[in-house]
Amino acid sequence: MIGRAAKIANGWRPAIVNPLRTTTTPQSLTPFQRGVTRACAFALVSLATAACEGKLDIEAPAPALTADTDTLPALPSSTLDIPLTYDLTPVVRALEKAVPRKFGNIDERHNVSGQPRMHVAFEAVRDPFQVALEGQVAHITAVLHYAGKGWYKPPVVGEVSGSCGIGGERPRLRIEITDALRITPEWQLRGKTRIGRIEPYSNANHDQCRVTVFNINVSDRVVDATRSILNGKRSMIDDKIARLDIRTRFEGWWHLLQRPIPLTDSVWLVINPSAVRMGEAVGVKRTLVTALGFSASPRVVTGKQPPTVETPLPPLYPAAVGDGLHILLEGVLDYQLATRLLEGALVGKIVEGKGQTLVVRHVRLFGIGGGKLALELEFRGTTSGRIYFIGTPEYNPATNDLSVPDLDYDAGTANLLVSGFEWLKHDEVRDYFRQHARWSVGDVVDKGREQLSKGLNRDLTSGVKLTADVKTVRGLAVHAQKAAIRLRAQADANARLTVKQGTQ
Repeated sequence: MIGRAAKIANGWRPAIVNPLRTTTTPQSLTPFQRGVTRACAFALVSLATAACEGKLDIEAPAPALTADTDTLPALPSSTLDIPLTYDLTPVVRALEKAVPRKFGNIDERHNVSGQPRMHVAFEAVRDPFQVALEGQVAHITAVLHYAGKGWYKPPVVGEVSGSCGIGGERPRLRIEITDALRITPEWQLRGKTRIGRIEPYSNANHDQCRVTVFNINVSDRVVDATRSILNGKRSMIDDKIARLDIRTRFEGWWHLLQRPIPLTDSVWLVINPSAVRMGEAVGVKRTLVTALGFSASPRVVTGKQPPTVETPLPPLYPAAVGDGLHILLEGVLDYQLATRLLEGALVGKIVEGKGQTLVVRHVRLFGIGGGKLALELEFRGTTSGRIYFIGTPEYNPATNDLSVPDLDYDAGTANLLVSGFEWLKHDEVRDYFRQHARWSVGDVVDKGREQLSKGLNRDLTSGVKLTADVKTVRGLAVHAQKAAIRLRAQADANARLTVKQGTQ
């Protein structure tokens, strides 16, 4: 009876035999006979349904589970730029105090070397020092206004004299001090001070001081005196530069970037700074701005807030370490959601192969480890059963979707189909499920970019702002784990820390 019921269920219908009459046409049946016929048909259909809902013809074993492995690619080195500034105002202020604004005495005569009959006197007034930066070299300049007198006592006649800058426009000298600045690997600022040019401000006559008919050059005497004064202050300038504390400030930023940055609820950006390099320096007025870059391995993680692990500030090296910030994003597609999406595409579908019919009743997707997933398929039709496919998901960057192009019968299923059910192993059946085992992840990538852009543009603390422009977000690869399908993507951004004036 069960065999006949199964045949009824599969579309084969037996002739209905009326035990009371020889004709089998429904019109010739009495009401009693039609009732008996309907009862018999109902019993047969019930038996067929029971057979369909009962034991399956094919019951393949589930695929074996293996250990999870991470085969997703690593990202290139990242760089987060930060401008390190050091204001030279304290150095200039110290120089102002150390170098007198006025020196010399117009009434105090000085001997001229090799010229016992000549004497000179001068007095000078210095303008405030100014700073101009060129790369990492500071040029500290000032203008000196001076007056001079010269005397000459000839052997026969009386003494003659002359002057310049007294009672009129004074001649000028230009003073320049250069200081080459650098940061040591131990985060100390060092300077090497040199006395540069001390020369007439211009070639005009009013910036020269030659007195008397004997052409006594007072300018040279003022230059020598000024150079002597400045040479005595060089070590003081270098010492003042060395006292500028840059390590403490940058150490605070270093620890700040080791804290997880919240993007949304239970989503965090971890920058993971690991090294620091020094780039080019640019001078802005009295401030030298050096571009520093973090070597980092940033990534977005989900779950509870990751712990903050503070590491010491590493030595500073001049080598560059990247071309922007490359952030690792991981989107998660859990198997429950993936199954629901797949059910919408497959349940109720009819698949034909070699003249046989398969109707999808139920599907389930789950991970089996080793980067592979399994597709459980329950079906009815020519026969009924539960079989399993396995495969490795792949990401298609052109379409932003996941697929399983190598989806194929699990070994346990394949062994059951070697006899009697060869039609299930036909390429048409397998290819149908390969084609439909597909999920779009475009919204996952877009959402990750939106969250990242918000997280990378925020105040980290008072006066310190993280700013970034997320250029691109692109999927790299997908990896099936037992818990979920993980999509790894790379976000490329230009990021930097900006520090408000007054928080240096």
